[in-house]
Amino acid sequence: MMVDIEEIIARQAGLISQRRSRMGYRIRGMKPSDVVAVVRIANQSFLETARISSLMGRRFAQRMKESRECLFVAESDDGEVVGFVVGSCEGERATIGWIAVHPKHQGKGIGGMLLGAVESRAREKGIYVVETGTPFARKFYKKYGYRCVEIHRSMLLELVGKGISIPEGLGIRVVILDDLDWVMDFIGDEEEWLRFLDAYFSAYGRDAEKAIAVSSEELVGVAIGETNEVCSELVKLSYLFVRDEEKAMDVLSCLVYVTSTRGCRWFGVELPVKGITEGELESRGWEDARFPFFWTKYRMRKELPLGPK
Repeated sequence: MMVDIEEIIARQAGLISQRRSRMGYRIRGMKPSDVVAVVRIANQSFLETARISSLMGRRFAQRMKESRECLFVAESDDGEVVGFVVGSCEGERATIGWIAVHPKHQGKGIGGMLLGAVESRAREKGIYVVETGTPFARKFYKKYGYRCVEIHRSMLLELVGKGISIPEGLGIRVVILDDLDWVMDFIGDEEEWLRFLDAYFSAYGRDAEKAIAVSSEELVGVAIGETNEVCSELVKLSYLFVRDEEKAMDVLSCLVYVTSTRGCRWFGVELPVKGITEGELESRGWEDARFPFFWTKYRMRKELPLGPK
């Protein structure tokens, strides 16, 4: 006997079939031909950078090539695609990558139907945990039984309207290619050195001046900043190394100073960073990041009920 996936989705979302009919929407698998609808919904629905056509279009193509088993769209009775969800089912948990509903169709339970589609697919595969990360949609996920299990904090400092200076007794030097040998000697550990190289050459093309070495009588630390790909007014910390963790805030302050001298407006840090605490940043005027292009992420989780699907 054929299983009606729409009925499974309706039960999972707590909706009866009569209500689903009145709503006039159904869930189906995503197809390559849905690309325009998906990108346009992303344009108009997401606050964060997933709204950018080039990013979402490229991700759409990548996911369609990798696996389509957890890719769904919501479709109206007249065949219009009004929402989509991009999920995955791997290992012991399923994940929600992106979910969006066209603004004209929001508030009608379509988001819950899309979540239900991924949850039902997960249960078919014997997976009973679904997770996602979101900067702005915690209320939506809580409505459908998800809870916050972890916070990935990002902090932001406004550079305009503040006195930004080099900590007393410290000097700053831009790290050029010929300096890498002595930076390697300072870092010592090979794995840490490779992390430095990854950050250094990632920033090298357009942010070479934001790789700095900080010293007093001897080298104190190295740090690298990288300009945000969406907002050139924001630079974020991409690497920091100190031997003495008590010096970490001083090295960060030096990089903030260099950023300020370039006329940038904001500096961002994604925690955790060794030697730097959320409390210390807050005491110096840093705030929780809530920009569409730089944000604190909340990891949400739902445990699905065991038993028959």
